[in-house]
Order: sequence, then C-alpha cells, then structure tokens
Amino acid sequence: MGNSVGNPGFLVGDRLQGIVGRPCPGYLRTLVPFSLVLLTVLCFLPALDASFVGWDDDDLLFNTESYRTLSWASLRWMFSTSFTGHWQPLTWLSFTLDWHLWGRESFGYHLTSVTWHSGTALGVYFIARRMLRTSAASPCENASATGIADSTSAVAAAGLAAAFFAIHPLRAESVAWIAERRDVLSGFFFVFSILFYLRYTERCPVAVSPRNPGYLASFSCFGISLLAKANATMLPLVLLILDFYPLRRLNKGDGFSQRKLVFLEKVPFLVLAVVVGLRAVKAQSDQGALSPLSEHDFVGRFAQATYGFVFYPLKTFLPTDLSPLYQLPARSVLVEEMLSRSGWLALGLVGAATLVWNRRPAITAALASYAVMIAPVLGFAQSGPQWVADRYSYLSCLGFAALVGAGFRRWFESQKEGSLSNRHSAAILAAIFMVAILFHGTRKQTDIWRSALTLWSRGVAVSQDSFIAHVNLADALATLGDHRSAILHYRRALELCPRDVIASHHLAETLATLGDVDGATAMLEWTMRLSPLRSPIAERLAELLLIQGKAGEAVALLRDHARRQPYDARAIRRLADLLSTHPDASLRNGDEALHWARQARIGLSPLNGVTSLTLATALAESGRFAEAVVEAEQGIELARAENDSGLVEELERRAAMFRREQPFRRD
Repeated sequence: MGNSVGNPGFLVGDRLQGIVGRPCPGYLRTLVPFSLVLLTVLCFLPALDASFVGWDDDDLLFNTESYRTLSWASLRWMFSTSFTGHWQPLTWLSFTLDWHLWGRESFGYHLTSVTWHSGTALGVYFIARRMLRTSAASPCENASATGIADSTSAVAAAGLAAAFFAIHPLRAESVAWIAERRDVLSGFFFVFSILFYLRYTERCPVAVSPRNPGYLASFSCFGISLLAKANATMLPLVLLILDFYPLRRLNKGDGFSQRKLVFLEKVPFLVLAVVVGLRAVKAQSDQGALSPLSEHDFVGRFAQATYGFVFYPLKTFLPTDLSPLYQLPARSVLVEEMLSRSGWLALGLVGAATLVWNRRPAITAALASYAVMIAPVLGFAQSGPQWVADRYSYLSCLGFAALVGAGFRRWFESQKEGSLSNRHSAAILAAIFMVAILFHGTRKQTDIWRSALTLWSRGVAVSQDSFIAHVNLADALATLGDHRSAILHYRRALELCPRDVIASHHLAETLATLGDVDGATAMLEWTMRLSPLRSPIAERLAELLLIQGKAGEAVALLRDHARRQPYDARAIRRLADLLSTHPDASLRNGDEALHWARQARIGLSPLNGVTSLTLATALAESGRFAEAVVEAEQGIELARAENDSGLVEELERRAAMFRREQPFRRD
C-alpha cells in the first residue's frame, strides 16, 4: 500500500483491481452506451450550426423538386432516378421528411444526420460487445454463457471501439455534409445487419435455419441499407470473414456439409448485392460519371488503388491534413511518384495480415474486411474527380475500431488479479487521452464544414493544386460579395486547368458583375468554344451582347443554340421574347417567335406562367390577339397558383394590351 501513496494511477488501479473479469454492474451497462451517444452528439454539435455548403447540397435539395412531395409519382422517381450519379431511394425519402419538417433550414437536416450517426455508433458498440464475447469463447462453446461480454473491461472496450469509430475526424465529412446523408443512413442499417447476424450465429449448431428471426432481420437491414447507398454491397464477403473469425464457423475441422450451409446462407445476400451493385453502376453511367480508360488507363487506376489502400489505415491512426477534396492528380504523378511510395506499404499490409493469421487472427480479419469494403472505391471503376475521400472510410474502417477495442481489453486484462495495477491505470489513461484527442480533432474537422467559405478555404490550404477547390472557394467568395478575391481564385483555377468550363463561366459572371462587359463577353465566348451545349452560357452571352448593342448577334447566337439544344426552355424563351418584343422592327419576327415559344413548352410539365407569358406575347406579335388573350388569362391562373404576384401583374398588363390589339414592345 505504501507504493500507492501520492500516486493517483495506483489508486485508480487499486480500486479497479479484482473486477477485471467479474460481471459488469448493471448501471455501467446502461451508462456506457448512453455516454457514447451523448459524446457523439456533443462532438458533432458544430454541424448543427452549419449551412448548406453548395457542394451538391443545392443540386440535391434546391434544384430538384421531385422529392418534395410524397406520392406514387415521387416514389417512382426516387426508385428510378440516377440523379447526381447515385441510386438512393431511401435517402431521397429521408430528404422528403426533412423538407416537410424543416424546409430550407439547414439545422434540421444536420440534426437528422447526427441522429442517424449516433444510432450507428450505438450499433457498433453492441457489435463490439458481441464480438468480444465470441472471440473469447471456444469454437463449440455457447458464447452467451461465458460472461465475458458482461465484464467491466469488455463493456469498456466495446465503448472505446464505438467511440473510436463515432468521433473520428474521418467521420466529419459523412456526418456534417448533408449531401452525404446516404453514408449515415446506409451505415445505420449496415451495422444493425451485422448485429442481427451475430445474434443469429451466436449459438450452436454452426449453421442455423435461414428462417431464424435473426437471419431474416439481418437480411432485411441489409436490403434497407442498399436502398440508402450501394456501398453496403460487400457485406456478404464481410459476413464470410466474420465466419472465419471471430465466429469460427468455417474451421478446418468442420464437416463439408456444415461449411456448405454457411456459404449457402449468404446466397440471398449475394444476389441482392449484385442486383443493387449493377443498378449503382448504371446510375454512375447514366450521369456520365465513370471515367473511360482512354482518360484514366489501367496502370493509373492500379496506382490509384494502391495509394487508396494504404491511405485509409494511415489516416485512421494519424488523421492529419484532411481535405474535402483529394483531386485525382496527373497520371505521371500517380505512376511515377505515388505507386512507388504506396506499393511497398500495400504489400506490407497484406504480408502482415498473412503472417499474423495464426497468432493474431483478429488483425487478419480486420484487414480482410477493410480490403473487401474499400475495393469498390479504390478507382478501378473511377467516378468523380477524387482519388480518395474521407467518406469512403465510414464503413470500410469499422474493423480498425474493433481492433482498438480488442487491444484495450487485452492490455487491461493482461495483469493477473492481485498484482500491481500499473497497466490498468495506463490503459484507462491512454483510452481517455485517445478519446479526448479524437473529440478535439473531430470538432475542428466538423467546424470546417460550417460554410462553403470555411470548407474551401481548408480545401485550398491542403490541396493547393486542386483547380476544383479554387473554383469552389471563388464561388463562396463571390456569393459573399468579395468578387475581386474570387477572380484571383478563378484565374488560378484556369492556370491549373485552362479548359475548365465552370471556372471560365463563373469568372465571366463575376467580371460582368464588376462591370467588365468586354472581359465577360470574351470569357463566355471562350467557354462556348469549350462547351457549346452548356445551357446557361448561351443565354448569358446573349444578354451581354444586347448590353453592347449587338442584338443581331444575340439573336443569331440563341437561334443556333436552340437548334442544337431543342429542350433548353430558358434560352428558347429568351429567343422568342427577343423576336417578339425587341424595339428594332428588323429583328422582330412574329411567326418565328411563335415557333420558338411553342418549342419552349414541349415536354414542360406542369406548365407555368412564364411560358404562357412568352407564348401570349408571341401570339400578339403575329397578330393573333384573341389567342394571346386566352393564353395570358391561362398564365394568370398558373401564376396565381405559383403565388407569383409580380408575374400576375405583368400578365394582366399585357392581357389588357392584347385586348386592345396592341402588341408588347420593350424600350
């Protein structure tokens, strides 16, 4: 006892001495998961104050209306659309609920994501407890009878594993980015699918009937997870890895019939995974997101895959210099620099996993589950501008969290009862220190997602050669009115990628805002050469030509664009409006204006007041005043339904002119 005087570490250990292997008190079994959820919510509190960052958020929530109502038509759309390159009907459904609860308030969307993530953390905790129990039991022993899962050290280890997953800086992107709702939603059902599977396999015999409620619940959760995001498609292989260890259902001593049943019970999972996986690939293909081999060859993809394979374990245990975008570098950088660096590390990981199989099967199982989960996003089917992404670690690195928990339990229980308690104290202090470091790092990383400005300031700081990061930062600056700083980043983006259409287009808009009409016109003309079919450019360039008094060139530009893009309703309406309302009689052409005004309505459902305004004005210019009045009155009803009082007033004014058989002219 004298050795413990003045030494808090010894006192902590002495108090814990003797309870290492004893059943955990009931209040601790409740306190640990409750504390885990509370810790997770507190860690992600900065996300609740975050805004929409404009990085896919706008496209998903504000530029799309099909998800906002809950009807058979909207459900069909959710289950059929490939919008943004993802098949995610359940995620769309969650956005529908958010829209009705919160509208355009970002707080509610973030609250939903944090809630789902907290639930996932809870699922990871219960998985860790069951896996600790199963790994401690002998292959033929009833694991639930060992009592190890209820020991204080095992409960604490499970809580630590779940905390390592839940409050890790790599989670910030998935939780704090609203567009990545699919990660937390899919992840919740993914971990509960594993949890139900562990319940299903907990008792002997080795293979239980698929009619078992645990099996059915696991399969159901798997299917629901796939409806949120297709990243769960590798779960059947993860379950097989768990069958090897810690479940030990595929031991060499098991009979062939038993092992066959273990494989057969995965067939329904595998069939569902293949179906959804093919649908996910189709969604990527439909949106043109998949990079062809002509742009990103196999050698480059292999280099990218080896780098990605070592990136996530390294960032898991050393989460520094995280970025919202790791832009795919040039092939020369991939093959000549990155492959040589990452290749040996990748071989080392595989070699280590093989060598420790007999002595440390948990390490091998964790690395194997990581390998199969990360494989689809390593770049062999490259999609998007990134070569790695923090969000890809959300489910793939679950095994590493389990290893942390198992390591803590092993360290804590390595002292025999009655011996000195240094290790107990050191284990507890190390766990507290690790949680504190992760909590602080994740709070900081989450705070980066507070706004588009903070996000892309960080993106440019970490990835200075990413033209996409520069464009996004410039967009954020322009939105805040700092146009001159925005121009600097647009120009830097064009230095890095001279043919980037978005940078040149947005630079032109910013120049126009500052009154540099000539510079904006030249930049838009360059952008038109880069991307002749980009819809907003033609309309904007026509407006600038009109400002410069080049109405004929504006009409010719819009006419050519309308022929190449016959369903660009906005640009075609602008053409029809020019042909029917321009003060220069030599430019007006009522019949052609009527043709284009009708063209603008093709495929438009539902009709709206703006198209009625354009069509009514074109009818009046062509001398068909009675029809113009009817169309204007229809437009008034549509505008009233849209609650657009300004449009209603304009339609009423023009309808009065048409009744007097007077066409409308602009000044």
